[in-house]
Amino acid sequence: MAVTLQNKSTKFKIVYSLGADKNGKEIKKTKTYSNLKHDASNEDVYAVASALIGLQSKTALEVAKLNETELVDK
Repeated sequence: MAVTLQNKSTKFKIVYSLGADKNGKEIKKTKTYSNLKHDASNEDVYAVASALIGLQSKTALEVAKLNETELVDK
C-alpha cells in the first residue's frame, strides 16, 4: 500500500502576549492567516510575520507555519 501526501492548506499564526491576569498567568491571543501558497518558503513566511508584528504594540511570543496535508492511499 503506497500512501502519498496531498497538500490541503497552509497557514501561519502569530501568538501575542496581552499581559498577565490577576493570578499572574500570561494571557495569549493567536491570530491565524490563511490561504498561503503551500510552497511558500519559511523565510518568506517569517518575513511577512515580522512585518505584521512590527505593526502591533503587543509582544509576539511565537510564529508558526501550519501545513495541513491529507494521507491518500494510491
